[in-house]
Amino acid sequence: MTPRHPLVRLLPPWGRDVDEALQREAVADLLGVAVDELDAIRMGPRYHYRPLAGTKPDGRERRILAPSPALKKLQRRFLDAYLVDQEVHPAAMAFRPGGSTLAHALPHARSRLIAAVDLRDFFESTRGGRVARWLAAQGWDREATRILMRLCVFRDALPQGAPTSPGLSNLVNRRLDERLDGLARRTGGVYTRYGDDLAFSWPDERLPGGFTASVEDVLARSGYEVQPRKGWRVGAARDGFEIVGLVLAGDGRVRVPRALRWRAALLRWRAALVGDPATTRRARGLAGYLKMVDRAPRTR
Repeated sequence: MTPRHPLVRLLPPWGRDVDEALQREAVADLLGVAVDELDAIRMGPRYHYRPLAGTKPDGRERRILAPSPALKKLQRRFLDAYLVDQEVHPAAMAFRPGGSTLAHALPHARSRLIAAVDLRDFFESTRGGRVARWLAAQGWDREATRILMRLCVFRDALPQGAPTSPGLSNLVNRRLDERLDGLARRTGGVYTRYGDDLAFSWPDERLPGGFTASVEDVLARSGYEVQPRKGWRVGAARDGFEIVGLVLAGDGRVRVPRALRWRAALLRWRAALVGDPATTRRARGLAGYLKMVDRAPRTR
């Protein structure tokens, strides 16, 4: 997809010699800063991260890195002015316009066998070298890549908490999605990915021989590994298999678990009782999500 920023359109195809001054100007104009400010992005104290404590479902520490206001502002500009215009693989259902957990689950709603797996430390395992190669492939020269890497990468990984990380994770994983989609298609199956959640499904109830090992080999080549706490989940849709919190009915429909409906009812009651704006927003958001799932058409 052609970037919408006028200076970025002037960039030559990958592999040609590029005028460094033009690229620095393109980066600066893209971010809405003076050219001299680019050096501050690379080395200035205003552009930093603040670690936030958290806990993962398996009890391990969740490492959230909150960018400083100045850094976050530039990351959002890069996201809105450039990253959102870049093409991702159709199987990637998160962090993109039109993507959702529903879009991730629906392609598997009529399948007889589903295999799902989560990736371990998804953002931390998306290494800076892969981001640099993706930027170079878009036509950015070495100096521009260094600046954009400083903007989007921290300690050789995508920082969980930066606005740019979700979109970049889709873009650098396009080749990974192509390989996994190819594996699924060659065995008559379907593949989708929602962030670190991978799902495969087939019209019969037999898992292709060696399939999970082949997937793990492809993942390893991109620096990922399966979340050991969960491992592979394999089952039939008719048994109420869950994908990202949605239950497959086996007849082309998906539904939300009963526990989530109870949670929505309690949240609605609390919002009416307390009147807190934040609680009201959460209640409305969850109600809208339930309505979206309930109104979703069946998969044919």
